[in-house]
Amino acid sequence: MKTILTSLFWLTAAASAASASDMAPAREPVDLHAYDNGRTGLTVSVNDTLSVDYRVFALSVMPGEMLTLSADRPVEWRSERPFADGLGEAAVWLAPDQPGLHAIEAVAENGEIIRLNVFVLRPASEIRNGQLSGYRIGDYPREPYRGLDTYRAPEGYIEVTQDMIEIEVAPHFMLGQFLCKQEAGWPRYAVVREDLLLSLEDILERVNAHGWRTDGFVVMSGYRTPDHNRDLRNGEHSRHVYGGAADIFIDEDGDKVMDDLNGDGIQNQEDAAVLFDFIHALMEDEASGLAGGLGEYRANGYHGPYVHIDERGFNVRWGR
Repeated sequence: MKTILTSLFWLTAAASAASASDMAPAREPVDLHAYDNGRTGLTVSVNDTLSVDYRVFALSVMPGEMLTLSADRPVEWRSERPFADGLGEAAVWLAPDQPGLHAIEAVAENGEIIRLNVFVLRPASEIRNGQLSGYRIGDYPREPYRGLDTYRAPEGYIEVTQDMIEIEVAPHFMLGQFLCKQEAGWPRYAVVREDLLLSLEDILERVNAHGWRTDGFVVMSGYRTPDHNRDLRNGEHSRHVYGGAADIFIDEDGDKVMDDLNGDGIQNQEDAAVLFDFIHALMEDEASGLAGGLGEYRANGYHGPYVHIDERGFNVRWGR
């Protein structure tokens, strides 16, 4: 179970940042209170496999799926959909048969709230001729990469209407940031894995603790349909097609290019390099709980330098 706890962060962040200091020189100390990490003092567990202490987080479930929820203290469970059971610390919530967005809130006695934005998915079984309700998806590989479950074709997709793009999927990320860049009307469909959101929030918090002050990453590419991924001539097993990857950079000045992270007064490839090295050091530290793919990419005529991260569960590096 991947648990995100504040105490674990502060125990591991100092060691991880120190190990990365040679590659990524820190700026002047920042006021950490200026960065809101989005955490609460409350922790909610979902199906005994996922623990969340963020004030808002997104879950994806299939129609009719049951969610068993528990909190680390007595809470009031709230939802527009009745709970099958909802007393004290625990509750059971049954997803409806129709796709859509539903909210579940756990409200503690001290007023702290965790809001779960639950996306009931459109089943992949409704795909016809590579399209889902007219939206081009394409074909996934017949066999999962290395036989891993995380490389199996998605069972369902988030149905996204235009008014949903600003829905929070985590404290510092919105649903629209992860939509595929292919040309399409509405609705569109996406896959966003919870482990990716947890990793992005964790890395963002550590980046701020290191001294690179930012309220979020620019997600240049999140989910890609297999068809769009093929159009880009990327490998068929890209984590992007499974909703488990993000190409990111830091851009606080809004010029659409990676900020000057190494403090040399120039915005160039070296800034992507220090971000890569910093995240690499975090992932190499087993205590961080982070593991996955990490790549560094150079600028071209379409974009500036950036870093790829994914949650494949084992460490792979490229491009450095």
